[in-house]
Amino acid sequence: MKVKDYKDGKLIILNKPFDDRSKILYFFYFVSFFFAGTIFLWVILNEIMGAGVMLFILFFVTFCYIAAYRFLNKTLMSEKIYVTNNEFKLIKTGFLKNNQTSFDISKISNFRHLGKPELTKHPLAGQTFDYLGFQTEQQVINEMHGDNRVAFNYEGKLISFGQDIYSWEFEELEILLYDITKRDFRYDAKTDKKLSSSE
Repeated sequence: MKVKDYKDGKLIILNKPFDDRSKILYFFYFVSFFFAGTIFLWVILNEIMGAGVMLFILFFVTFCYIAAYRFLNKTLMSEKIYVTNNEFKLIKTGFLKNNQTSFDISKISNFRHLGKPELTKHPLAGQTFDYLGFQTEQQVINEMHGDNRVAFNYEGKLISFGQDIYSWEFEELEILLYDITKRDFRYDAKTDKKLSSSE
C-alpha cells in the first residue's frame, strides 16, 4: 500500500499490475488461452473441414479469447482510493477498463476487514502426508479466491474492494482515513452523534 499526497486529499494505491503471485499466474493463463485460441484459429483458416467441425472450433476459439481477455484484465488490475474531506473515490483499472465510483463520506458506515475463511482439511487429503495434492490445491484456491478485502455499507449496499489486504494494512488504512476525514467509518453519522451526546 502506497500513499501519495495531493492538495485536497490523498491517493492510496492498494494494488497494481503484477504485484503478487496470483497475477503472475493469471498472466500465464492469459498466454495459454491466447495461444490456444490463435492455434485453433489458424487451423480454421488453413484447413478444409465440415461445417459442424468448423462451428465447434470457432466456438472453442471464442471461448479461448474471452478467457484470455478476462485473465489479462485480472493481471493488469489495479485499485486506488482517492480520499478528500467529503469524498471517497474508488478507482479500478484494468485492460481496456477504467471504473471510478464516488461515495459521500457521510453515508459510509460499518467499515471493516473481510479476512480469509478458515482453511479446513480436504476430505481426500491423506492423514499424515498429502500424497495426491488435494490439500495443496485447496490452499492455492483459498489464497487466490479468499477474501482479505475491505468492505463498508453504503445506502443499504455492501461495497467491497481490495485484494490481499491483510489486517495490519487495514489498520493502517483505517488510521489514514481518520487522519484525512476526522471521521470513524466503523459507525454511521447517527451513531457518532449518539456517542458524542452521551459523553
